[in-house]
Amino acid sequence: MKEEEKQKIIEAMKMVYEDVENDAHDFDGKPFTGKTMAEYMGNHGAAIAAVAKAVIKILQEEGDHDRI
Repeated sequence: MKEEEKQKIIEAMKMVYEDVENDAHDFDGKPFTGKTMAEYMGNHGAAIAAVAKAVIKILQEEGDHDRI
């Protein structure tokens, strides 16, 4: 994998980490409603998707794509 691609993945993972950390802070104390939960779960779903995409990219670059 090229160094530039590695840096893009690292930056994306840093953003995911920061977003999840901010969500934990921002949602603390909010009422437990369907709307709040839908927003919180939507944010987490996006984070999980970003991590999955990064893992797939790494494995494909290393020639392990047959395992996915």
